[in-house]
Amino acid sequence: MEKRMKKWLLFITIIMLAGVLVSGCTDNAEDAGMEGEQGEETDSMEEMEEDSGSVGEGQDYAIRMEYYGAMKPSEIEINRGDTLAWRNYKPQGTYTLLSDDGLFEDQEMDSNDAFSYTFTESGTYTFSVKDVPDMTLTVTVK
Repeated sequence: MEKRMKKWLLFITIIMLAGVLVSGCTDNAEDAGMEGEQGEETDSMEEMEEDSGSVGEGQDYAIRMEYYGAMKPSEIEINRGDTLAWRNYKPQGTYTLLSDDGLFEDQEMDSNDAFSYTFTESGTYTFSVKDVPDMTLTVTVK
C-alpha cells in the first residue's frame, strides 16, 4: 500500500512541476512577443489613424498600457494638434482608461484595443486607469 502511495505522490509531483514549467514558458513567450511589438508601434499608429479618421496636422504618439501596471511613457510633452493613441498590452482582461479632466468618456479597452485622442487646447492633463492607482500619464500640451 505504501509503495503505491509513493508512486501517486511522485506522479502528482511530476505533473505539478510540468505545469509550472509550461506556465513559465508561456509568460516568457508573451514577454518576447511584447518586445517584438515595440518596433511595430509605427505600424500600429497607422492602423489606429485609419480607425479614428482625421487626426489633424500634428504628430502622433503611442502610449503603451503595460500588463504589469504601467503606462509608458508616464509623462509626455506635445503640441496642440498632436494625437495620443493608447494601446492595451495586457495579455488578458481589460483596462478602463480615464480622463481625469473629463476630455472623453471612460474607455474600456480589452487586450490589444486602442483609443486615440487629438489635443486641441493647451494645458496639463492627467489620465489614469481604473483600479490601478500607479498607472498614470501626465500630458503637457504647448
